[in-house]
Formats: sequence, structure tokens, C-alpha cells
Amino acid sequence: MNALEDGSSTMTSRGYLSGVVVAAALLLAPQAAFAAGFASTAHSGTQTGMAGVATANPDEPASNFYNPAGMAFDENLNVYLGATTIIPSVDYTSPDGAFTYQTESQTFYPPNFDLAVPVSDGFTVGVGTTFSWGLGIAWPEDWVGKYEFRSQEMQTFNLNPSVAMEVPAVDGLSVAAGAQLVRSAIRQERAQMLPDGTELDVVLGGTGHGVGATLAAMFKATDEVTVGVNYRSAVRISYDGVIHFSDDVNGTPFQYRMIDQDIETGMTVPHTINAGVGYQLNDALWLGLDVNYMTWRTYDQLEVQFSQQSPEGDIGEVDPSLVIDADWSDAVAIRLGGQYELIPGLKVRGGFAYDMTPVPDATVGPSLPDNDRLVFATGLGYTQLGTGIRADLGYQFVTLPTREIRNGTVDGDYQMSSHVLGVNVGYGF
Repeated sequence: MNALEDGSSTMTSRGYLSGVVVAAALLLAPQAAFAAGFASTAHSGTQTGMAGVATANPDEPASNFYNPAGMAFDENLNVYLGATTIIPSVDYTSPDGAFTYQTESQTFYPPNFDLAVPVSDGFTVGVGTTFSWGLGIAWPEDWVGKYEFRSQEMQTFNLNPSVAMEVPAVDGLSVAAGAQLVRSAIRQERAQMLPDGTELDVVLGGTGHGVGATLAAMFKATDEVTVGVNYRSAVRISYDGVIHFSDDVNGTPFQYRMIDQDIETGMTVPHTINAGVGYQLNDALWLGLDVNYMTWRTYDQLEVQFSQQSPEGDIGEVDPSLVIDADWSDAVAIRLGGQYELIPGLKVRGGFAYDMTPVPDATVGPSLPDNDRLVFATGLGYTQLGTGIRADLGYQFVTLPTREIRNGTVDGDYQMSSHVLGVNVGYGF
């Protein structure tokens, strides 16, 4: 048995193991505010106001993300931009009820942008930008689980160029293809108590890149019925970063064991398949149904590689890496939404969604105490007739049943919720 496997080995190997464990937690469960797992899906005021319904909505302006095939039906240059305000919160209660904590107040403002440019009749090129994976969580400095996890923030920028065209042989059918160009940054922090009583901070951070693809189709079956499908491929993101131990370790017997160094790791964000149907009941009322499927089984295991080993002790032959199991499962979300035109140009929206969690009991932890999510949504949209100017406002309240964690990480009862506000303006519609 080597030093990384033997918990009773020397203090040097235990000191090194502490650094390994903290680094392995870097990507074990990135935190998100409004989709199961760590997917971010609210990138337009229109979609936000209908609880995520967008795949078969011909009126969805952020088409590059939700269904780029819809661009083929645009006759004008369309520009759409805005930001989503996200305010997450997690409450913790210890199993015996003796301790309660709440995460620190945080607000995130991920921006989004969408551009569609008709090149010829039935052929359009476009580009969109979103922050499609991530967000963050921060527990108080003194919370009971600080030696397991304190804070994390993940941001993933996704650039989506795409092309769309109508299929000449099939009236009402359009198809699209595109790319995902991903850049991600992540940072995690926790506390570490050394055997001599010294407490230090351990910070891990890194950046990574990845490339993926998109395919989509939209079919206007009749004047009333539209069907859409949108596929976004899995993306492998390879991270390079560093692990840093606070200067408090200097002057202690552990200053040569808890050493700053480079790290490498990687993760695969899942394939996403969205299918939807929309129905225009009359001139004023449109209803939509979306089913979203994410292959979270791609997030099964993480391996963290370290550039150095402890310069002391008997672990010189040990490969400085650690493999952590995540074992997530595929998950489905069902979304219902609609919009009603009160007066010409002014629409009210609403929706509801049920979003399954992919995180199993065995690996769930305080960085993402996820559970199945209930989403309640409402919104407004206004288009100034004759000018092509539009504005959209959408709000979601996301709530989760209490997640009971009893797997030995930081056991307790966790209650998550978040407020999501999407605000966008556009031109050309």
C-alpha cells in the first residue's frame, strides 16, 4: 500500500494528501443557480419569462442558443442583448439541529448577446454569446464545513457561431449547424487545519478551453403548429491551474509539505438535446412545451494531476494524482410556458418547469446540495410596432425540496432557492 492509500502513514504524506484532496474537490460539484447540475439556461428575457420554453418558439430572439434553425425565417438583421440577474441562496441545518448557516449574499450578472444576419433568401448567419455553465456559492468564514469546502466560482463563456437555411424541398423546414467555442475559469477555497493547530487557507484556480458543435431544426408544420429540436454536443474542457497555500504555513513544520504548484484536470459538460412544440391557438395566445435531456453521465470521474510531490518524506515513488468519482446520472427537464398579447405589441408571459437533479446521494456535497427543481416564471414583452425595437423582462423563482446529505462530507439538511431576472433589448424584430 502506498502513502496516498495508507491513512496511518507519515505526517509528510498526510500533509501532501490534504493538498490533493482539496484540489480534487475543485471540479467535483460546480454550483449553479437555475438549472439542475451546473447548467445555466436563462439567456433571454423571453425564455426566462416562460420557464425555459424556447426550442419551438418562432418569436424567440436568442435563437443562436435555443434553436439556431429559427434564424432562417428572419428577413431582417436582428440584434438582441441583455443580462440575467441571479441571486442564489442555500440554508444549512446540522443533523441534530444545533447549527444553522446561510450562504453569503451573492448576485451574478451574466450577459448574453445574439446576432442574426440574413445573407440571402432563406440563408442566415449568426453568432451568440452566453455563460452556459457555472456560477458560484460561498459559505461564511466560520461555517461548520469550512474544512471540506468554503467557496467556489465557475464561469464558462460560450461563443456560438452558426448558419441556418430553409430546406427548399420541404416547405416550412429549416436546419442549422454551428460551433461552441468555450473558455472556462474556476476558483475554489477551503480551510485546512494542520496537526499542530495551524489553520490556513487553500485556494485552487485555473482556466480551460474546449470545442463543441450544435445542430438544430425547426418545422412550421401548419400556420399554428411549430416543432423544434436543438442539439448541443458535449464539450471536454481541459484546465491548467495552480494550488496555493496561505503564507500562514511558513514557519511551521509543514512549510515544505504544503507547497504551491501547478495542476491539470478536466471535465466534460454533457450533451444537451432539446425538443419542443409550439401552438398558436389564436392571434393572441401561444403555448409551448419543451423537453430537455442532458447526458450528465459524462460527468463520472475527475482526475487531478500535480506538477510536484512533497520534497520530504517517503512518497517519492507516488504518482501525484488523484481520481475522484462523481457518478452523475442523465436528467430530464419538462417546461410549459406561453404568452398572450394583451394589446398590439404588449405580451404577458408565464410558465412552470420541473427539472430533475443528476447528483446522486453518494457524491452530493455542500458545493452543490442539488435536488429536483421547481421553476415558476412570469414576464412581459413589448415590441414597438413599425420600428423593430423590442424589450423583454422575465422573472423566475427556483425552489428545491430539502436535500438531506448523510454521506460523511458535511452531513445536514440543505435548502436551495434562487431568484432569476432576465432583461433584454433588441432591434430588427
